[in-house]
Amino acid sequence: MDTLIINAHPDPYSSASATNRMVAHLLSKLPIGSAQTVNLAETDIQPLDKAVLEMFVATVFQGQQPNAEQATLLARLMSVVEQVKSARRLVIAYPMYNFGIPARLKDWLDNLVVPGETFRYGEDGAPQGLMGAHKVLLLQASGSVYSAGPMAQMDCASSYLKTLLGGFLGFASVDTVYAEGTAGDWEAAVQRACTDIDAVYDRFTA
Repeated sequence: MDTLIINAHPDPYSSASATNRMVAHLLSKLPIGSAQTVNLAETDIQPLDKAVLEMFVATVFQGQQPNAEQATLLARLMSVVEQVKSARRLVIAYPMYNFGIPARLKDWLDNLVVPGETFRYGEDGAPQGLMGAHKVLLLQASGSVYSAGPMAQMDCASSYLKTLLGGFLGFASVDTVYAEGTAGDWEAAVQRACTDIDAVYDRFTA
């Protein structure tokens, strides 16, 4: 598998979704069989809850061997890590909700942030990203325009993902395509986004 596509739209089959349209357009360009799509709405995701936090404290920071319950939790997280690492490229498609990412996408990302696997702490205690062999393409849909102009500062979604993936986890590149202004001329916004996907496609797949 060359490309892993994470679709965070709550209805991955809706034809009225700009997120889904961007995913479909990208899939039409990728070689057949080279991509896997994961619909988070249909995925059992381990949340970063009390049990997971206690597991990290015990195993990562205190150096303890995990008990049976902790080992099961770690295995669930590692299944996400291994799936991402198995692909050279990661695509995350999502609608922006209330200036941020969907909750299920946040849960999925929390599964990806595993010390010693996707990042490590250096001798000075600073985090170092370990995902430098992989690329990311973000496909963000929003009703208004947030990539530039007076509302740009309200886009906490793409800025968070760029910081986490490009900065903290060290992905080699993070490109972003916006289907924005969909509350107005929806079709025009989607068409602009598809054109922008075409523009970054060669660089992303190189």
